[in-house]
Amino acid sequence: MIRKMPPKENFDVSAFLSKDKIIKSKESGLFKGLNTPSIVLFKKTLFKDIFTIPKVSISIILMIFLPLLAILMVPSSFILEDETLLNFIGITYVEYTPCIMFPIILTVIGAPLIAEELKSRTMLTLISKPISRGEILVTKYLALTCFGLVINFTSLSLITLTALWKYPFEGIGEFFIVNFLFSLVVQFFFQTLAIGFSSLVRKTRNALLFPLLLIIITFFVLMTFRPLFLYMQLGNSEDPIYVQFQLYHYDLGYHLFNVYIGIMEITSVKVPENMMFFFAIMGIYTQSYNEDTWESIFTRNDYYSPLGSLILLFAIALGIMLLGYFIFRRRDISR
Repeated sequence: MIRKMPPKENFDVSAFLSKDKIIKSKESGLFKGLNTPSIVLFKKTLFKDIFTIPKVSISIILMIFLPLLAILMVPSSFILEDETLLNFIGITYVEYTPCIMFPIILTVIGAPLIAEELKSRTMLTLISKPISRGEILVTKYLALTCFGLVINFTSLSLITLTALWKYPFEGIGEFFIVNFLFSLVVQFFFQTLAIGFSSLVRKTRNALLFPLLLIIITFFVLMTFRPLFLYMQLGNSEDPIYVQFQLYHYDLGYHLFNVYIGIMEITSVKVPENMMFFFAIMGIYTQSYNEDTWESIFTRNDYYSPLGSLILLFAIALGIMLLGYFIFRRRDISR
């Protein structure tokens, strides 16, 4: 049977393709399920809205810039013979790439995915298709997940290969595994927040604002004042402010790096001493000195276990996501 094309002046490409896909789905089991509205939306979100050459290129450049600069600027003659990559560039990488640039990129790319469609009213067209609002959120989330995995794996691989080319560092595999696993936790947390806030609000500006404020407070404001809270005491208390007021409950930086230490423990990777100084500033360790030798002694704090911090982070992210879903599901899109 030959199907006639609609007149050119009234031809709706999207409607025609939708009908064509339905016919294929009915006629052949090979096409069934491959052209559902969810998959069409996933392809559109991934390859048109997210996975463009400028966005991918700029994201990777931003994520590798400072670590690569640190690797390339240090002469090989200054590197110890048995130097590990984790000891050499571990602090620079983990603080810059997974904890600052990666969350910012996920927020900037992910926050507009729902909010922008609500603002531009293209969501009206989307919900008119045979796709639920829950499927819309899941589809957008999966597209952002694919984008995050690609730029994360690519940037970490480029940094690792450049370090291997520059000098025969020890522990190349350890560096890659620990930081890749930690980046997965960071990605889940911040992309879930981005999609959650994008569903909560109508304006893209507000969807961007809340996650970015969280990043600024966690990695800039608290980073500045946390050492003061860790060593300063109020009143007659023998405990520092950080412990006295139990600030570790609300310190996302502490929980993220507590998970990082947990990943090192699971993979049997020894924490380099220079990273212990950094983790002491983050509240993971308490630093003291041997009175005889004045050597630094680091004692692990037990505010939370790494698993406890991981559960707390996941609970916060999923809570925001579920709240966004329920509000998005009940929202009047027509206005």
